[in-house]
Amino acid sequence: NIVIAGDVVDTSIAGTYVVTYNVSDAAGNAATLVSRTVNVNSVPTDVVIHQGFFETGLDGWIDGGSDCARRSDSRSYEGNFSIRIRDNSGTASSMTYSNVDLTSFAEVQVDFYFYVFSFENTEDFWLRFFDGSSWITVETWARTIEINNNTFYNATVVIPASVYNFASNSGFRFQCDASGNADQIFIDQVTITGFGSATGSGNSLVNLGGTTKTEINKQVEEEEEFIVYPNPVRGNFINVSVPGTSNFDYKIMNMIGQIVAEGKSTGKVNVDRIESGVYMLQVFDGDELLTKRFIKE
Repeated sequence: NIVIAGDVVDTSIAGTYVVTYNVSDAAGNAATLVSRTVNVNSVPTDVVIHQGFFETGLDGWIDGGSDCARRSDSRSYEGNFSIRIRDNSGTASSMTYSNVDLTSFAEVQVDFYFYVFSFENTEDFWLRFFDGSSWITVETWARTIEINNNTFYNATVVIPASVYNFASNSGFRFQCDASGNADQIFIDQVTITGFGSATGSGNSLVNLGGTTKTEINKQVEEEEEFIVYPNPVRGNFINVSVPGTSNFDYKIMNMIGQIVAEGKSTGKVNVDRIESGVYMLQVFDGDELLTKRFIKE
């Protein structure tokens, strides 16, 4: 004979229940009373873990270094600001959102918008996931294979707990894997959602088209803010206007990449010792390298 007493377990209500079992045989001999604790956990709901629009700051993302920057220009899909990653400098070419507890979810989806600028063929960027012990590349987008220059895209990446370990300190990272500072990806409107059960959906990539005429005009205006004049130069000095600063480091290189002059300037660069020819002027404004071609006559 078994007598069950104590709490009535309601599996629809999360909580801790104590159930007792009193067992006796046909002669009425009772066994030792046994108690059991039953824990009913709540079913995880779908939760928007994070949203980043970058209009007022990095929104919790970590700037990886010199090849990552928050920018205001026409390459932001939503609003005015986005995060630009460039080159292939490892962590310095990345943005990271870390220390996210994913242990209660069965699946996570990362949805974001991005713009591709000046990528060479097969250059790519990645979405990486930290599983508590190491970074794993979960998706790659390469020019001429999935993406092309001067185009906005919307990507959704599904990360299932059945494939990746969901830790209490999980993380997400966008990382550029190109070849130079001119090769850039602009990340915007990032939404990370956790799901209590697997959705069965897969990754997606939507081509949203190229820039509008207004946006192209804005890009031209931005590029023209870095001005080198006169060009061609016939005298001993060339004037350089760099947006946002009056002090900068510069290098002058010939067309085979040799440095023929370098130094610091406040707006004028001495070119009197440079022979006639075509050169590249490279200026570092404290944030990025700017390059213009000029002719010395």
